[in-house]
Amino acid sequence: MLHRLLNATVMVAMLCCACAPAVAQDVEAERLRIHGSNTVGAEVMPRIVDAWLRSIGYTGIERRTPRPGRTEIAAVRDGEALVVEIDRRGSASGFQSLVEGNAELAMMARAPTAAERYAAWQLGDLASPEQEFTVALDGLAIVVNDRNPVRKISVAQLRDIAAGRIRSWSQLGGEDAPILVHAGPEAGGSREFLQQRVMLGGASSGITAHARLRQAARAVADDRHAMAIVELATRIPAGTRTLAVSDGGGAVLPSRLNVSSEDYPLVRRYRLYGAPLMSALGRSLALYAVGREGQRAVEGTGLQSVMLRTALQPAQVTGAQAYRDAVAGATRLPVGMRFNMGSLSTLFESRSALDMERLVAFMRLPRNQGRSLVVVAFADHDPGNRLLPTMLSNERADMVAGYLTRNGIPVARSVGLGDLRPLAGGGRRDRNERVEVWLL
Repeated sequence: MLHRLLNATVMVAMLCCACAPAVAQDVEAERLRIHGSNTVGAEVMPRIVDAWLRSIGYTGIERRTPRPGRTEIAAVRDGEALVVEIDRRGSASGFQSLVEGNAELAMMARAPTAAERYAAWQLGDLASPEQEFTVALDGLAIVVNDRNPVRKISVAQLRDIAAGRIRSWSQLGGEDAPILVHAGPEAGGSREFLQQRVMLGGASSGITAHARLRQAARAVADDRHAMAIVELATRIPAGTRTLAVSDGGGAVLPSRLNVSSEDYPLVRRYRLYGAPLMSALGRSLALYAVGREGQRAVEGTGLQSVMLRTALQPAQVTGAQAYRDAVAGATRLPVGMRFNMGSLSTLFESRSALDMERLVAFMRLPRNQGRSLVVVAFADHDPGNRLLPTMLSNERADMVAGYLTRNGIPVARSVGLGDLRPLAGGGRRDRNERVEVWLL
């Protein structure tokens, strides 16, 4: 018996010795903690981190899952180990970790709530482009059968359908047939966004859940009376199409240009947030994520990047004559400049501030030498002052045109069109107060 115990003790000691170097390596390794959204952390962030590590000279890159909801990526450079910890327990958990100093970056599939921002007062200006980084775009697409005559839907109608208040296509101008709604799993990111953006926290009912979003889309191909609520990255099968969606303004299709400019109303940003005093590694990763190589990693996941690329086909210009005259002969660029008048660090909200830099770099490319831009601005409707929207839109157009000209980019025309083309109902300055940029 004693002999067996001695043998067992020796075996345990040998195993401990064999494991010691790996444990010591992790204890001594520098650790970069990124906490937050599972939607961002499951695939997007690991791809970005892997590409970033390679770009700054790390080797021996290994990915492991020490427990459910956490990915660790270990690597070595110049004999020094680094572990990037990606914890995926939700946007709220990640933001709290950032506030408490337990994470350097927070991954968010939504904007922080007012309560979260209040609790994070010590983090400074979270809307600053130095602390808020938009790494990808996603959202919802509404898919119907090609034989369905309905072409557009409002956010309010979609809410009523999901809540069971609208049950027939005839209520949308279609056939007198029941609307059969298909969507992804109840615990999925698309359903979470549906609850937040469309349902506004209200209950949904009568939705057939599928394990995968492409299964929901395929159900529409087989049924002319079906509707699928899927993500923008979901492959749309033959025999189906997407609906244009309105939110108090004009109906907009989820084209690449409309999603990139965020004119389409059911778009959401995937963001990283950091503290004012990030480490060199943390800031390096955040800046890499919004740079060209990081955005290529994003596109590898099927999500839409925020890189500036011209449309394959010119946008079809419709609407008032003043608008058609302003953009005559030009091709729209896939950006929509918006403003953050409450920030102490920039006139532009965070994504737009980076887009302005990208726009300057784009215009300095050899192929764009000799070309110029058209800047067209819009404002929110003000029922008490008919002149105010025009004044504000001219001011916003001048802000963008002034930035461009100061950086040596020629601007052929700068026009403010007031509340001519609203994207949302009155009072939604975040949607309606914007600037389009067109390339001549």
